[in-house]
Amino acid sequence: MEITIKDIAADAKVSVSTVSRVMNGSKAVSDELRHRVMRSIEKYHYIPNAEARSLVTKNTHLVAVLEADLRNPITAIHLKQISDVCMKHNKVVIACDYDFDNKKALVLMDRMLERNIDGLIFQGVHLTDEILKKLHEFPCPVVLGNQGLSGDDCEFTTVTVDSYGVARDITEFLVGDGHRRIAYVGGNAEDYTNGQLRLKGYRDAMKAAGLEIPDSYIYQGNFSTEAGVEGMKKIYENSRDLPTAVITGSDIIAIGVIRYLKSLNIRVPEDISVFGVDDSVSDIFDPPLSTVRMFQQGEMFYEALFGEHADEKKIIHFPYQLVRRNSTRKLWQ
Repeated sequence: MEITIKDIAADAKVSVSTVSRVMNGSKAVSDELRHRVMRSIEKYHYIPNAEARSLVTKNTHLVAVLEADLRNPITAIHLKQISDVCMKHNKVVIACDYDFDNKKALVLMDRMLERNIDGLIFQGVHLTDEILKKLHEFPCPVVLGNQGLSGDDCEFTTVTVDSYGVARDITEFLVGDGHRRIAYVGGNAEDYTNGQLRLKGYRDAMKAAGLEIPDSYIYQGNFSTEAGVEGMKKIYENSRDLPTAVITGSDIIAIGVIRYLKSLNIRVPEDISVFGVDDSVSDIFDPPLSTVRMFQQGEMFYEALFGEHADEKKIIHFPYQLVRRNSTRKLWQ
């Protein structure tokens, strides 16, 4: 015979609503009642039907994360942190990969709309009008992850790193180490946050230091090792004077840059320093990358979705710090 919530309530000598509050983690239940309910749940090995509960509470306890590329190591880090925080709040994360294909992203969002999710984190690259229109159809909270919109108006709360500040800080760091010829291999030019803002931060810091940027020193592709290889190849083939340092848009791009340099027997960092972003491969790549480490991603995503001020549309930046490792060196002591 199937055990129901009414059976649990009868055994614990409480109301059905009290059992429901205990299962939903409500604080409005005394410890004594909570213990009684939990004893009855354990006694009968009761597992509530999630679909039935969602019909009553209007909550599915599902948080969807739509990612452009699940293969990227920084994506795995974000998902782990988001999942850990959601589990603490009795929510489960489902992740979908749309392979940088906005048409696929639209199809996946339609599937999510059918499932009445509690919240959506959209980790986009190119936020088209069609994508934004679809995001507005969700009745649940929607947060943009690692990608914002240009302009002053915030259509959705955005949780990301300060890409402009990161690129400017890295450039100033390398200038402080004595570098004067600094190149940039970044992400998509159409990517506002991680493409355009990072490029601007680099340009502004170079200008402030009184340093010129040859046209051959800038390459923008996608966030992949292949883009790193292609970007460094173009810089090498088209520059009269090679840079002494290269700033990259991500650790994955940095790996591609170093791979190309090694193919030419150009040493890192003895000949050219390379700086990454996101601290996603520090324990698996040699040389260990100088990079940017970010903090509190999971907590900040959760607060943006379900926190006290979740209704306020704003841009939230992760705390970050620059980490010096073996892929960069000082040109003077």
